[in-house]
Amino acid sequence: MYRSFHSQLIKRWQGRLFRVSDAYRINKRAKEYLHRLSKEGYLKRIYWGWYFIPAESGYKDPWDFLTKDKAFRVIIKQTAASLWNYDFVHRDVYRLAVKDRSYGKALESFAREMGWDFEIEYHERIPYEYRKVDDLFVETIESSIVSCISDWAFLDAFATLYFRRDAINFEKLKAMGRWKRISRSNTRVWTALKYGCKLFNEQLEKEVFRIKVKGELSEDMKELIQEAVERVVEFA
Repeated sequence: MYRSFHSQLIKRWQGRLFRVSDAYRINKRAKEYLHRLSKEGYLKRIYWGWYFIPAESGYKDPWDFLTKDKAFRVIIKQTAASLWNYDFVHRDVYRLAVKDRSYGKALESFAREMGWDFEIEYHERIPYEYRKVDDLFVETIESSIVSCISDWAFLDAFATLYFRRDAINFEKLKAMGRWKRISRSNTRVWTALKYGCKLFNEQLEKEVFRIKVKGELSEDMKELIQEAVERVVEFA
């Protein structure tokens, strides 16, 4: 009987994380069968109440897993920016936001086992604007730019700003950036963004961004923004 149970698990969840409570929909002896199958090496217990059936062909990379696993989570901040800016800044840390803390813990445990670095935020309500891109929920271009600036990830943000400038809703970007401050500072994200736009115009010697610059920035922050803009222009 548990062999038939295993076949149904494979059909539904191979390559994905799943709960014991989900498996009870297949058979009321799910807990017993899962324990038996895990001892025989057919699946793995990942976290309390969570199991995993290895993908038949493995995974090419974390993106391959994230595309196949269907539980709800949002790709955020620098990781979202890497999708929008064509991986201009390659990072091996994957930043995700989830609402289900149990799933997040299972995801962290699974990532460690795979040798991947997942940084997961837990929210009752996801505080980032996001949309579906192919099979993933991804923080929007505007929201990811604001999130990266807020986290001092200026290069990620300005690469996204430049490469996606024709797709960006600047009114939305302004609205988001005006109330968000850069971490551990009193500087609004929008002020830093405007300064970066000014530098792009100067570096490229043309009006790429129609922005009026107001507001003061510290010299250290100006220097960091300038370094980011110069690098984007250099490799664009």
